[in-house]
Amino acid sequence: MALHTSSDGKVDIDSLWNDLREEVALVNNGGVQTKGYGSFGHMMGGYASGYYGYLWSQVFAADIFYSKFKADPLNVKSGLEYRNKILSRGGSREEMDNLRDLLGREPNSDAFLTELGITEAKL
Repeated sequence: MALHTSSDGKVDIDSLWNDLREEVALVNNGGVQTKGYGSFGHMMGGYASGYYGYLWSQVFAADIFYSKFKADPLNVKSGLEYRNKILSRGGSREEMDNLRDLLGREPNSDAFLTELGITEAKL
């Protein structure tokens, strides 16, 4: 996000890469600056927005799990409903329509935020 949201459009990418590498990957560079971003195509090759899509899939998965399976993970009725309303339909309908049909409401991020420890479950 820091790479794509600089307010002035200027980013010292070498410092950004090395600082984040130490912070996120816990790799101690020992003060040596690398240009590892040059070989990390997902960041530099236009795929950054793809990670956002992965995050949304986790939001929906948590919503389904908390709503249908958390209280009773082996509930046959819930499993069949998931199979029939999500899996068996595949791409024959809009995904959000399938999700609304399964949940009986608009999907939300409450369960996902609970999983992250940001909020308590409201479900």
